[in-house]
Amino acid sequence: MIRILTSFCLVAAGFGPLLLDIGDTHLFNPDWDEHSRVHEVWRLSTNVLIGILGLYLIWYKNKNLLPAMLSSCLIIGFFISVITMPLYDGLSVGNDITELSPYGIPMNIFSFIIVGLLQSISIVLIYKTKKI
Repeated sequence: MIRILTSFCLVAAGFGPLLLDIGDTHLFNPDWDEHSRVHEVWRLSTNVLIGILGLYLIWYKNKNLLPAMLSSCLIIGFFISVITMPLYDGLSVGNDITELSPYGIPMNIFSFIIVGLLQSISIVLIYKTKKI
């Protein structure tokens, strides 16, 4: 169960943005300058590489805690960007973009809340079962 929960979180946080952010709203957004795109590719590739490393550690090295911590870094990093939006005039959803908002929460934030809760459950299970 622990391995599956953390794997899901690594895939969601590591690969999800890659699938969603390659397009006109992010990487190929005509309003973004060339340097911003470099940072976006850096973020996307770093997320994917962390996801791959975490999955390797879970399924080939039989580790649990380090992959869970790597996943947590991806999740917490997202929340740092959300919490600090007022400092850099950020928005959780781009202008003129319609996004689902379950319970009035933008879908991207709602998704990361769910993934964060699942990863937290996995970490609790890791410590309870001592399957580090």
